[in-house]
Amino acid sequence: MEEIRQQSANSQEREEQSVVRARGVSKAYKTPQGRIDVLRRVDLSARLGEFVAITGPSGSGKTTLLTLLGALDAPDSGEIWLDEVAVHQLRGVAAADFRRTKVGFVFQLFYLLPGMSALENVMAPLLPYRKKLDFDLKQRARDLLEQVGLGERTGHVPARMSGGEQQRVAIARALINRPPVLLADEPTGNLDPATGNEILQVLQDLRERYNQTLIMVTHDQDIATRADRRIELGQTTSHAR
Repeated sequence: MEEIRQQSANSQEREEQSVVRARGVSKAYKTPQGRIDVLRRVDLSARLGEFVAITGPSGSGKTTLLTLLGALDAPDSGEIWLDEVAVHQLRGVAAADFRRTKVGFVFQLFYLLPGMSALENVMAPLLPYRKKLDFDLKQRARDLLEQVGLGERTGHVPARMSGGEQQRVAIARALINRPPVLLADEPTGNLDPATGNEILQVLQDLRERYNQTLIMVTHDQDIATRADRRIELGQTTSHAR
């Protein structure tokens, strides 16, 4: 009984210190074959500066959970709080403003704009707001490219960069708004193991530099073991911690 009380106390303490809190989150989609319950009553929490890995088989809702945390979609039920913002209530312009200021996204596919240089790609998310910023956007982009090891490649377009270099640009782009939370969906999935390890180290270094929370979806068990904490979603599991 004492051990159960201690676990409960630890869980409560973690929640109180969390920058990300999801409670009872569910999401379903309608398909021609019928309704698919992707997530059912999922709980998740992450502290500021923590690295949390989300694992599980294909179809278990890992990417869906990430899109809900980042306000790319809305849950059917449950609550999501990120940096004290009620993410589950956001729609339209409010959701877009939240994504611009509170989260950074890194995807398996790099989604760089082919006609833009590395520097321009990093600047792209904030270019429409450039006149309202209280910092030099171009200088911050240059600094970030330097920090990911591409200080000499600022003028290169994606076609002239390797996959690892393109992912480094994507990481720098995700950090341009200095978000408290970085959401990464299989960021090493399209890379060879050696390059994948380099990318993971870049993410770890920048997380520590900026004291950011890193929540990463991964199939790679080696990567998951390097996280501070791991959350596993099952194919039919409705509740995850």
